[in-house]
Amino acid sequence: MRIYRITSMVLMIACTALLVHSNHQKNETAKIVDQYFDLQTEYTKIFDDVQELEEYSDRLEEQVDLLTSFISNAEYEIDTVTSDKPLNK
Repeated sequence: MRIYRITSMVLMIACTALLVHSNHQKNETAKIVDQYFDLQTEYTKIFDDVQELEEYSDRLEEQVDLLTSFISNAEYEIDTVTSDKPLNK
């Protein structure tokens, strides 16, 4: 009878340990799922910001093209980095 009690106690301790471990694994899984959705939300925000910046860059490029079309190449040298000509004043 004593062996039965000892075996029962060991089995109860093992079952409790398994339940605690299972609960811990469920909590870890929930944390990972939360992190996944947080990262997905952050990715969406960053992607929207990148698209907005690309649109802004395109508008700036159009404005630069418009402004450079008003400048006569004979009067001003626009690209001083690649040009051998000094700026005309």
